[in-house]
Amino acid sequence: MTGLARFQEYGLQFFLAGEPAFWYAPDEVLTPSEVVCHTLVLDSGSRRVSYSMLLIEKLDIDQETLIETATWYDLETAVAAMYRPLHGEFEVAEDLPIFLPSESEFIALKEQYGVS
Repeated sequence: MTGLARFQEYGLQFFLAGEPAFWYAPDEVLTPSEVVCHTLVLDSGSRRVSYSMLLIEKLDIDQETLIETATWYDLETAVAAMYRPLHGEFEVAEDLPIFLPSESEFIALKEQYGVS
């Protein structure tokens, strides 16, 4: 499994609708960066963006590493935009490729899932 269904491996359990996404490469280990990218490539709506940011925060995923992975999925601008609020820049810009949570929404999500 990959995408949101894989987050439970990192201590983040979400209620999911529909079938989980699958990734098959028996000789390879799925990295947290790939899990974030699989989550966003399936749907980059606000829910998936918020949960991806939560995983980035929880695991302290390196921005350069994630952007490098995101390049393969053509998600580098989306991933770069997600790091803005993670670095304290919550002001919304019109040119962002994704919808980011507000500061209060993200703080509430972190509290809900015990991410500090």
